[in-house]
Amino acid sequence: MKKQFTKTLAAIALLASGFTATANESEKEISLTTENQKAVVLQMNNIESGTQITLKDEEGKLLFKDHTSSNQYGKVFNLNQLEEGQLYLEIESAEKLEVMSIEVTETKATMDAEAELVIEKPSVKIANGNMKVYFGENESVCGMKIYDSLGSIAFKDQVGSAAMKRYDVSKLAEGQYEIQFTAKGRNFYHTITL
Repeated sequence: MKKQFTKTLAAIALLASGFTATANESEKEISLTTENQKAVVLQMNNIESGTQITLKDEEGKLLFKDHTSSNQYGKVFNLNQLEEGQLYLEIESAEKLEVMSIEVTETKATMDAEAELVIEKPSVKIANGNMKVYFGENESVCGMKIYDSLGSIAFKDQVGSAAMKRYDVSKLAEGQYEIQFTAKGRNFYHTITL
């Protein structure tokens, strides 16, 4: 009986540790570290497949672009050949955009953790002539413009700190529309069909 109880207890402990590991494995992890003075290492785990990674200089010139094809991604950026200045590493998924700042000097590259920018992208749901827009909980102001198929503005709004806002789109003509959201100087787009 004692042996049976010990085996049962061991099985319960093993199951519990499996649940803990599963919970930790589902959290998104992004680490950015420097090695060898001017090499920056990006390591990401538990991310969405299709997440886009770009590296830009301070003028917005694209230096590197890639996307993930699985839930893990790793890359070493050798910055030895770059001039001094600020670089921006952007990690963009369907739900958010994260921008990390890297300062490159003559001898090293360093990350500025305080300058990290995270923008939660709005999401759109349409049903029965109503459009619900869900805004990120950390976004304070977001501009919205709806363009028709000819590129004319059919509707615009400036949203404050609402988590969700409803719009009556039943009066808009049938067709395809593009919605442009602007948050923290960045634009995000959704295409809808009415």
